[in-house]
Amino acid sequence: MRRVLSVGVMAVAIVLWPSAAFAHPLGNFTINVYSGIHLLPGEVRIDYVVDMAEIPTFQEMPNVDADGDGTASDAERATWADHTAPKLLSNLRLSVGDRSVELHVLSSSMRLGPGQGGLSILRLEATFGGSVADVGTIRYRDDNYPGRIGWREITAVGEDGAAVERSSVPADSVSDALLSYPRDLLSSPPRVTEATVSYGPGVSLPAAPEPGTQVPGGARAGVAGGAFADLVSRTGLPLVALSILLAVGFGALHALGPGHGKTLMAVYLVGSGGRVRQAAAVGGAVAVMHTASVLALGLMVLSAERLFPPERVYPWLGLASGLVAVGLGAGLLVSRLAAWGSARRHELEHEGGPGHELGHVHAAPDEPVLSRRSLTALAVAGGILPSPTALVVLLASVAFHRVVFGLALIAAFSVGLAAALMAVGVLALRARDVVSRRMSSRWAQLVPVVSAGAIVAFGLVLMVRGFAQL
Repeated sequence: MRRVLSVGVMAVAIVLWPSAAFAHPLGNFTINVYSGIHLLPGEVRIDYVVDMAEIPTFQEMPNVDADGDGTASDAERATWADHTAPKLLSNLRLSVGDRSVELHVLSSSMRLGPGQGGLSILRLEATFGGSVADVGTIRYRDDNYPGRIGWREITAVGEDGAAVERSSVPADSVSDALLSYPRDLLSSPPRVTEATVSYGPGVSLPAAPEPGTQVPGGARAGVAGGAFADLVSRTGLPLVALSILLAVGFGALHALGPGHGKTLMAVYLVGSGGRVRQAAAVGGAVAVMHTASVLALGLMVLSAERLFPPERVYPWLGLASGLVAVGLGAGLLVSRLAAWGSARRHELEHEGGPGHELGHVHAAPDEPVLSRRSLTALAVAGGILPSPTALVVLLASVAFHRVVFGLALIAAFSVGLAAALMAVGVLALRARDVVSRRMSSRWAQLVPVVSAGAIVAFGLVLMVRGFAQL
C-alpha cells in the first residue's frame, strides 16, 4: 500500500510540477504595447515593443511559420519582424509643431517565450527614427491594435544634450518595457496612446535601459488555471489518465471561484422551491453551456482569416447573461409576489376563525419549479461566459495535434464543474430547509420573494459590467 501511495504521489507531482511556462499576467487575450521616445540633438528615436499573450500569438503564428512545419525558425522570425515593423510604423503619428516627422525602421526583431498550456507568447522589438529640430514640441500618437485590450505605455527622455522640459508621460517605464508588469496595476492597466513632449538643449537625464535585456516570461506572475492548461502537454498513458482525473478536480475548483452562475443557481433554486433533482439538472446544464461556449469561441478563433479579437465577445456575452438573469428573476419575482399576496389573503381571512390559529397558512399546491425555459435561461446566464484557460487548452491541443486529448480534458473539466455546481445547489437547498424550519411561516414566505429580487440585482450587475466593458 505504501508503494502504491508513493507512486501516486510521484505521478501527481510530475503532472503538477511547474514547467518553464507562465501565463501572461494580464490574461491570455492581451496585446501590450510600449513606446519609448528618446530625444537627441536633431533626432528622435522610438523604441517600440509589442508583447502578445497566448491567444493572439496563436493567431499570429501561421504568419510567422511560413513553411507550416510547426516551428518558427530564426529566419522566419526575422522575416516576420521585417514585414511587421513597417506596418506598425504606418500607424504611428509624430509631429513637431505643424510638421509631420517621417520615421524609418532602424531595426526589428522578434522572439517567442513560453506561455500557458505549452503555447508561446510573442515579443517584437523595433526601433524607429527620424530627424527633428533641436527645439520644439513633439506630439505622438499610437493607433496600433485599437480593438485589443492590454497595456499601453509611453515614456520620453532626453539624451546626449537634449533635455525634456515638459512631458505628458513619465521618463521611466513602470513595466520595464513590458518585461515586468507591476502587480498592483494588472487589474486596471494603463492605456496611454498619446504623448506631448517639449524639449530643447540642456542637461539630459540618465538614459533608460534598453529593452530586451531579460528573457520574456522569465519573471512573469502566473494566473489561475495554469496547472490545468499545462496538462495538455503531458504524454504517456499513465500521465494522460491522471491528467483527465486532475482536470475533473480543476473543474470543481474553477466552479467554486467567482462567476459560473453558482450564486444565481443557488438563489433561483431557493426562490423557486427547487429540489435536489433540479439542482442536478441546473448544474449539468450550466456545465454543458460552459463547454459549448468554449468550443464555439475556439472555432471562432480557429476559423478567423485575420487577427480576430475574441476578448471583445466577452462583454457582449456578459451583457446577454445579465439580460437573461434579469428576465428570469423578474418572472420569478412576479410569481412569488403573487403567491405571497395570496397566502396573506388566506391568512387574513382565517385569522380568528373556528379551528384556525393565528398565522396559519394553507399550503400552496405543488407547481413545476424548473421548466425547460427556466433551465435554458439558467444555463445561459450561468455558463455562457467561457473559461479563458479552457480555451487555451483547446487551442494548445490543436497546435500540438492532440485534439482528442484536449477535448477529453475539457469534458473532464466540465464534469468537475457540474459536480461542484450540483453540490452548491444541494447545500443551498439544505440551508433553505433549515432556515425555513426555524422561521415563522410569515417570514418564511418572504424568502422566495427576496431570492427572486436578488436574481434581478445579480442580472443588473452583469448588465452594467457588460456595458462598461463594451
